[in-house]
Amino acid sequence: MGRSFRNGQQSRVTLITALLACLPVATLLVCPSVVVAERSGPTASTTVTRSTSAAGRSRLERIVELIDASNAPNLIGRERWGELLTLHRPKIERASSHRRFAEAVNALLKASGVSHFSYFTKDDWYYWHLVSTFDGGGRDTRVAHIGLFPQRIGTRWFVRGILEGSVADAANIRVGDELLTVDGRPFGPVRSFEGKEGKPVRLRLRRKPELIYNITVTPVKESLYEAVQRAVVRSVRTLQYEDYRYAYLHGWTLLGDAREYWKLLEMQDEVDGLLLDYRDGLGGYAGRGRGFLFGPLGEHRHWTKPTVILIADGTRSAKEILVHEAQQRGRAPLVGTPTPGHVTSIAAVRRVGKDGLLMLPRRTMELEGHPTQPDHLIERDIRFCAGADPQLERAKKILAERIRASRQPGSLAPASEQR
Repeated sequence: MGRSFRNGQQSRVTLITALLACLPVATLLVCPSVVVAERSGPTASTTVTRSTSAAGRSRLERIVELIDASNAPNLIGRERWGELLTLHRPKIERASSHRRFAEAVNALLKASGVSHFSYFTKDDWYYWHLVSTFDGGGRDTRVAHIGLFPQRIGTRWFVRGILEGSVADAANIRVGDELLTVDGRPFGPVRSFEGKEGKPVRLRLRRKPELIYNITVTPVKESLYEAVQRAVVRSVRTLQYEDYRYAYLHGWTLLGDAREYWKLLEMQDEVDGLLLDYRDGLGGYAGRGRGFLFGPLGEHRHWTKPTVILIADGTRSAKEILVHEAQQRGRAPLVGTPTPGHVTSIAAVRRVGKDGLLMLPRRTMELEGHPTQPDHLIERDIRFCAGADPQLERAKKILAERIRASRQPGSLAPASEQR
């Protein structure tokens, strides 16, 4: 492995302040806690409201303390932060459950206009990815799961992505499937599999409005950081299109040791081009892909063949920096939908009590609030798509055109793509 490339990789500890992308606050699921009231004494509703409100006020004060000690008020404007807190505090304090509390807190943080500023509960898939990435500390950061990225649309849950090599992948669960129940109970990203690792569970899903499947899957308990890293490496493969062979990478994250890029370089002589899929997942460290795409890699070469990059609203943070640079330098056309413009570095991820997690922003960057636009706008509605991917199909076609253009005499294709 080239020395300059190795030096460019940040250790996992250094990456504590790296860019990490998350789903927008609107798509978070924070499931309600259950409070049981006795028949005697106050009514159940009164007991629930009083007990959760007291816990909520204490939890809110801790959140405010952490925010005030961070750089977030400077990013927002301290006067503006005070106004927002005053406006949102009553609803937060009246929250009747942890789910409602989290929704109200995230409404406050979203109103600040700063990305990478969110509150998560233990019932949220991203809570477990964040703690396994940033907060080992000798604590158990593993969670039972089957390896899929869920997305809440309205009141329903759909499969947004499937980690390569996961339980969901082996069970032929597809992007677009609606997740209905697990063992007869409504689906929840974490709650449905809690305590069920190593045990078969019955997953009921809807692939088409009229087509329902019952699938038996066995959850595993592990670090989501490790699961995502493994999926990135396993995603590397070849795809056939017309007379061309493409290398393909699903870059779920820009964290890790970059093994996936070395696998791609080993394939370079055997393929005609590359599809880089940076839709969905999380962010990381933009330098992870910069050396691979733009070079140099010390005594090793970088990628030189025609490339197309897939983007969407899940292409966040460090990935936005990378794909924007690729577009500006003419290195690769972008196919899909605009990125969200969420480019803020993380100051810290702090636990709040035993079941909450606060992500604090450090500083905004040039692209914050400025989505990167695709060169080829292709929409994709995942609901009941049964794995169909019009963005990927268009990217294959565009890459074929780019390959043909690069092989024409006097081609104007970037020199880095000339063979």
